[in-house]
Amino acid sequence: MRVVKLVAMFLVVTLVLSCLAGCEKKQEKTETKAVVVLVDLSESTRDLRNLYLESLKEVIGKIKPGDFFMVAKITASSVSEPEVPVKEDFKVELKDAAGRPTDNPLLVKKITKKAEEELEAKKPQLTEKIKGVLLPGEERREKVTNTDIMSSLAVAQNAFRNYQRDRKILVILSDMLEDSERYNFYRENLTPRRISEIINAEKTNGRLPDLNGVDVYVVAATKEQSNRFFEVQRFWLEYFKACGARLARENYSSTLLKFAGD
Repeated sequence: MRVVKLVAMFLVVTLVLSCLAGCEKKQEKTETKAVVVLVDLSESTRDLRNLYLESLKEVIGKIKPGDFFMVAKITASSVSEPEVPVKEDFKVELKDAAGRPTDNPLLVKKITKKAEEELEAKKPQLTEKIKGVLLPGEERREKVTNTDIMSSLAVAQNAFRNYQRDRKILVILSDMLEDSERYNFYRENLTPRRISEIINAEKTNGRLPDLNGVDVYVVAATKEQSNRFFEVQRFWLEYFKACGARLARENYSSTLLKFAGD
């Protein structure tokens, strides 16, 4: 009889441990991400807006509950007067009816499912809002002549600091031709030496943004000749490396070939 009781207790303990292990697995934390998109609306990119819209649709499709998503314009005054047409925090709070934090698997599943449904319902609205920014009617069209890409990166830096997530992703939709008070990439001869000079000057003057751990994707469609494209690409590869960001050569292209938003 005693042996039977011991066996029964062993089976109960095993069952409880098994259930706890299963619950723990179900509650495994999902990786969240902060996604910041910088959009170049200068006159030189007017013919590229439909491409930008398709890229943004792909990005929006990868946004999930718990993520942060922001779209900001690249302008001549991005630092002093940032224009942010879209800023959405999809943070999910796991709380019960009384407002207390919960890890109850059934409740967590219910909350997560509701968050997913609400997000999917909002995605078409986000797409339409962005479409209005990229492809406005003639009466709403703004003429942007300068492109201060470097300064606009401060907007991304601040967003990543204020909305911390497991991953940080920066997407830039631009021909990447810096045209600001300090530099004009239409005229610059971007030799390796000149690239080092520019980056060192930005670092010395405290203008190099802190993008440590950020994954960067650039859609750099341009009408410039191919050799110019690669000169500019070489600059930005070095620049983002100096900022602590990760920009792989294959992620700097004329289209958004790969977006690791999952």
